[in-house]
Amino acid sequence: MRLRYGMNPHQAATLENAPFTVLAGAPSYINILDALTGWQLVREAAERFGVPAAASYKHVSPAGAALGTTPAEAYTRARDADPKSSYGDFVAVSHRVDLELAAMLKRVVSDGIIAPGYDDGVLEILAAKKRGTYLVLAIDPSYEPPVEEVREVYGVRLTQERDAAPLPRDLPDDAVLGMIVARYTQSNTVVLVKDGMTIGVGAGQQSRVDCTRLAGEKAALWSAGPLAGVTMVSDGHLPFADNVEVAHRYGVTHIVEPGGSIRSDEVAAACATRGITWTPTAVRLFRH
Repeated sequence: MRLRYGMNPHQAATLENAPFTVLAGAPSYINILDALTGWQLVREAAERFGVPAAASYKHVSPAGAALGTTPAEAYTRARDADPKSSYGDFVAVSHRVDLELAAMLKRVVSDGIIAPGYDDGVLEILAAKKRGTYLVLAIDPSYEPPVEEVREVYGVRLTQERDAAPLPRDLPDDAVLGMIVARYTQSNTVVLVKDGMTIGVGAGQQSRVDCTRLAGEKAALWSAGPLAGVTMVSDGHLPFADNVEVAHRYGVTHIVEPGGSIRSDEVAAACATRGITWTPTAVRLFRH
């Protein structure tokens, strides 16, 4: 399949072995990256929790992700995490898109959607968005990717085992959801979660404390009430206790991270001082 363009309009791009069907629109390179990354997140979340999951993706990281009783509720909660960043997003939904979700998508600025199916009448609504250019992808929900992933950079081919490490079974739901979101977010990443939805995602920062601060600022900006009872998940170990100080300001009461830093004892002590539960998982979730 020839794509509309690559990462930039001056770059040609093609696609092979697609596990989805293009029902409307013409995909670009970044559309496909957002779609396939988002699908992995919502698929894993829905399988883990047994309810619909949705994610709002921008530039290969979620602006928000959430669980819901319906696909429309899940996406509403995902988009509410950071509606400014969700402007022009790519939507990923774990379940079939119904008329309720289609009616919501008709009102918001969005570039496309990936889902395992679409109810009668939905495609007509979505295909009319953006003057007929809205991208609609139907993913094969039974598709299983190869065990190995391959990437070429500057003529160098890299091969690695796909990240399918099992996540802990004995953590609270918000901690597990945060780990799932972190797995499909560009590193460095800190995810704040409350009641089955992200309320702040700090992604792609070189400094981990900047990830923590960014996630907290987003949570404070968009949350309807005072921040309390928030779970924070970090995709890599916290190198300094300053992350704990910042997290505490944004209502974090549980920090989940790989641990194993040379200063993890200091991090644990800082959590104990502030009444924060600290859980080291020994599972790193980098994504680049």
